[in-house]
Amino acid sequence: MVLKVSGLRYRVGNREVLKSVDLVVRSGQSVSISGPSGCGKSTLLMCCLGLVKPDAGGVVVCGQRMDQLSGRRLLRHRRESVGMVFQAGELLPELAPLENVAIAGLLASMSRAEAFARAEELLAELAVPTKGADTGSLSGGERQRVAVARALVNRPSLILADEPTGALDSAARETVADLLYALPERWQCGLVVVTHDPDVAARAQRRLLLTDGCLIPARTFEPAGTGASS
Repeated sequence: MVLKVSGLRYRVGNREVLKSVDLVVRSGQSVSISGPSGCGKSTLLMCCLGLVKPDAGGVVVCGQRMDQLSGRRLLRHRRESVGMVFQAGELLPELAPLENVAIAGLLASMSRAEAFARAEELLAELAVPTKGADTGSLSGGERQRVAVARALVNRPSLILADEPTGALDSAARETVADLLYALPERWQCGLVVVTHDPDVAARAQRRLLLTDGCLIPARTFEPAGTGASS
């Protein structure tokens, strides 16, 4: 397995955001997590990245307890094992797409030649222009494809995506969703997508809802007659 979350608890003030979260994601598997704003979906992803330390429970990514790593060990393991795609891409608009992707490889100690070659290969595969344009001049869908390429540059075992289609129009949303959900089989990685969009969530092999601080199968929470399935 590439991700195992066990008995995760996290409190903000008097509110227990995560009460007892369990989750297992295997290589080649996609999981979507839905739920209302403020329910703790992004907090859960931050715990998986090791950026937020839970009050109880543990997160294991590729055999390493993220909540027990710190400093350079945590940073190195995260760079080697996890790729992250944010809603707004979190790219540097003044840099070219190629540079935005390659920089992730450089930070993971790839040689300059390897990082740029890997970046160019990924962008070509994802049909993103690499010449004559800064990242800021790309369309929303193109920027998200750059973000996906950046997440893949280090060949991670786990991809986490936080509302990756939330800022896109319907056409770009479909393109990016197609791309994301093809990753587990194509790259033999695990994928966790946090999304408010029921159509994007429905593409996952497993659909979960974060409600009252716990993860439950989505179909047990949805009203009868909606026709939704996991």
